[in-house]
Amino acid sequence: MRKQPWFYLFVFGLALLLAVYTRLTMAERAEDFYLFPDAPLWLFLEALLVVYLLDRLHERAGRWGRASGRAGYYFGLLWRGALLFVGIVQLLQLALLLAHVGRGDYGSWYEAVRGLAAQLLLYLLVGSVYLPFLYQQYASQVRLALEQAEKAATQARLQALQQHVDPHFLFNNLNILSALIDPANEAALDYLTHLASLYRYLARATQREAVPVAEELAFARDYQFLLQRRFGVAYVFEEDVQLTAAELLTHLVPPGVLQELLTNAVKHNLASRQQPLRIRLTLTLAGLRLAHPRRPRPTPAAGAGSGLPGLRARLALLTDQPLVVEETSTHFSITVPLLAALSPPAAHASAPARR
Repeated sequence: MRKQPWFYLFVFGLALLLAVYTRLTMAERAEDFYLFPDAPLWLFLEALLVVYLLDRLHERAGRWGRASGRAGYYFGLLWRGALLFVGIVQLLQLALLLAHVGRGDYGSWYEAVRGLAAQLLLYLLVGSVYLPFLYQQYASQVRLALEQAEKAATQARLQALQQHVDPHFLFNNLNILSALIDPANEAALDYLTHLASLYRYLARATQREAVPVAEELAFARDYQFLLQRRFGVAYVFEEDVQLTAAELLTHLVPPGVLQELLTNAVKHNLASRQQPLRIRLTLTLAGLRLAHPRRPRPTPAAGAGSGLPGLRARLALLTDQPLVVEETSTHFSITVPLLAALSPPAAHASAPARR
């Protein structure tokens, strides 16, 4: 965690103050007071070690999703850091002793205890002063992430309002179009049925923050049907649904997430009849995973890179679980976590997935 220059000046001032205080307690008279020139430097380096250990422990907890703003979390950081600090300092003193550079506090049990007490005192002093700074930085990051997520959600709602079409007007016209199509033209009628089903879902889903996986999966199948009619065999869609029918009804995802993932796959990757792009959807309790070979277009599509931040912002408002992106030179996959399950009565009220 990057620090400002004033922070290091503050830590050095704290080390100098501690060195002066220690000598004052040891000197009974003014004539006995003497401050070793290197004492503040060694205390400063030990204080920096305390800060470094606390930073690493906090970053590690953040990567594992265990960081929080609770007092118990910071007390846990404090005692774990104490064990590491004392162990590292003891090892350094032993190394200096073996190298005949320093004496070390190993002459007697009293010197060893005194040395450990001094190290713990320094650690607790620096750690208790630094932890409030660490908490403020964490709280600022959380506030910033929340503000960004709320801003992205507001922009998404505004965009949805700008693109809103009266569903009654749309469906009435689709019905008229269906009546105008020759009944013998089954391909056109089938296409229109999937198109109407897709827009019916979008009209309902815009009013909700999360929908059952079954509804999103049915929508994705309609969307895949339209893509295949447009591009033919250039895209091959595969499914591996490892959830039961009940789990499909009770677990949730943000609405339209599969449309966004499928659109990105089609938009940013090359595909042809000779080399079709195979897009595989896997559904487990761990999440919704979309994977495909990575074949970047020679010229990046307009708006590249804007979809994932928006999806992350939407998820941040609904769950603490992160979006997982795995990317290599040949493959790309993205996993969206499933949200908290609905109660069975609410789930049964939802429409089942179509196969």
